[in-house]
Amino acid sequence: GRSSARAVAAPFQIERAMSVISDYFYKESASFPYLWQKRFFQLFEEDTGNYILYRVREGDGKPKGRIPIGKIMDVIPYTSKPTEQRFKILIPNRTYYMKATSVDMRKRWDRAIRASIKKMEQGGSKQEGKSMKRSVEDLATVMAMQELVTSVNNGMKFLNEVLSSKECFNEFAKHMGMNSYFDLAAYPALFEKLYRSIYSNAKFTVEVKLENTSSNDLAKEQFEKFLFIVEQRPLLPGLKGADLEKRIAKASAEVVKITEKYQKEAEKINKDDITNGINLIVEFFRMLI
Repeated sequence: GRSSARAVAAPFQIERAMSVISDYFYKESASFPYLWQKRFFQLFEEDTGNYILYRVREGDGKPKGRIPIGKIMDVIPYTSKPTEQRFKILIPNRTYYMKATSVDMRKRWDRAIRASIKKMEQGGSKQEGKSMKRSVEDLATVMAMQELVTSVNNGMKFLNEVLSSKECFNEFAKHMGMNSYFDLAAYPALFEKLYRSIYSNAKFTVEVKLENTSSNDLAKEQFEKFLFIVEQRPLLPGLKGADLEKRIAKASAEVVKITEKYQKEAEKINKDDITNGINLIVEFFRMLI
């Protein structure tokens, strides 16, 4: 009855009383289609650790998520515009994309989070039973790995455009016994396999409706949608920069090995557009070995 309801509600009343700051934010969902979802955020500072909890609405029981303050590596606005209300909370292998309802609200939370981090660094609180320090090296490594993947993906998207730009690549693909120009690209299958092994929650399927694209472009659209989805996901915890570079180099070497066969056939046909396009693929992936 009422007594049991009060007993259940009590912990959350204490929680609200202890929160340093609380507000409703819009948080970008961690999965496709990446919608902005309204969530109630609270920052707590306790002897056992400082942390942020968020729920669908104030007063809900079980939180939807928890961000340990000791794991926060940085809090940065999307842009340097004075009217910017959006910001990012960076922790190892994940970025929280947030949108405040005002610039003042964003700045208040920025100050509150940084103050809470400072308290922990000064030894005023413990996180999960042990002190944790923000690591500039960790942040640099995570960001460098993300930038490496982004640059590789941008290169592959450029190559996609090269292959889809002229009908001669379709003709060359058919000459090679393939269905369309995109079959000349050895990299989608190899890099999809690689990315599914280094990203968290990467066992998803990609669907592109045929009525929205031509049959020739279907594989290209599926691959680019895959890249878009996977870029929003965190890299596996514990993945090292050197290991990522090694895996990319291995996949790139395989792309070069396969594409060099097409290169020799393209030279026999002696069409500049085809030869130049195939050469671009080989040159790009050789740079990654």
